[in-house]
Amino acid sequence: MNVLVAGGTGFIGNKIVNNLNDNGYKVFVLTRNIQKNKKLFTNDINLIDWETINPSLLSKINILIKLNGEKVDQLWTKSVKNKILTSRTDSTKKLLDFCINNEIIPHKLINASAVGIYGKNNTKYNYSVNENSELGDTFLSNVCLENEKSTDVFNIFENISIVQLRIGVVLRKKIISLLSINLSFSIPIPGNKNHYFPWVHVDDIVKFTHYSIEKNLEGSFNLVDPYFTSHESFFKSIIAHNRGVIKWVIFLPNFFVKLMFGKMSEMFLYGPKTEPLRVQESGYRFKFKSLKDALSNLPS
Repeated sequence: MNVLVAGGTGFIGNKIVNNLNDNGYKVFVLTRNIQKNKKLFTNDINLIDWETINPSLLSKINILIKLNGEKVDQLWTKSVKNKILTSRTDSTKKLLDFCINNEIIPHKLINASAVGIYGKNNTKYNYSVNENSELGDTFLSNVCLENEKSTDVFNIFENISIVQLRIGVVLRKKIISLLSINLSFSIPIPGNKNHYFPWVHVDDIVKFTHYSIEKNLEGSFNLVDPYFTSHESFFKSIIAHNRGVIKWVIFLPNFFVKLMFGKMSEMFLYGPKTEPLRVQESGYRFKFKSLKDALSNLPS
C-alpha cells in the first residue's frame, strides 16, 4: 500500500513513517522544506512538497495520515490560539486539495486528535469518559472537535474510512527530565492529585496506527494507557524511576492554577478517567503493561 503522511517530520510522525516503511509500505512525506528534512529518512522514503502536482507519481496513494498542527504548549495569545485551531482545519482542506490535484482517491484517512476533546471548564472530574462520551466545552476541546469535523470533507470519496486518534500525553525523555528537575526541588506541580493523567508511549501510537490500517478500523479511538494513572501516582512514579530522595509531590490547588494560567490551566487540570474502550474492543494490545515499563523505555 502507498501512504501519504502530513506531519511526518515531527517526533511522532518520523516514527510512524519509519515503521510503515519497515513493514513494506511505500511512504510519501509531505513537507514544506525537502532539503532540511532529507537527513531524517532513508532514501526509499519519498519527500514531497505541498505544491507538487504529479499524478503519475502520486495517484496510487490510498492511505492518508494527518499529524500536523501548531503546538499547544506556548503562551495562548489571541493570534496563537487562532494558529492552534486553523493549523489543523486549514491543513485538512489543503490535504484534500493536494489529493484532488494529484488524482489521489484515498481509502483511509487517519487524523491525529487528542483526549482534550473531553475537557470541561468546571474541572470536576469524578467520572469516566470513553469514545462514546459527551465532548467538552473548553478551548482545546473545541480545537479537537473542529479538527475532527474538518475531515468530513473527505467523505466526497466513496467508501473512505476515517480514523480519529485521540492521543493522550506522549511520554518523552526530555519531558520526564524536565519534570524530574521540578520534583527534585519540590517545586509545586500544577494539577489535581486525584485527577487522572492520560499518558501514552509513542510506540503504542506507532503500533496502533499500523494496526488501524491492517485491521481496517474506523471511528474514534482513545490512545491512552488502560491502567488509569492518577496525577499523584504519575509523578511519584517519576520520582521512583529517578530514585529521588524526596518522596512527596506538592500540587497547586485548582483555583491557584486557574489564577496563574487563566484559560491555559485546562492543559494542567484535565483529569477524567479516560478509557481506551474502542482500542481494546478492536483487539489491540498495548505494548507497555505499566507506567514503570514505559518510563524505562523512553525515546528522546
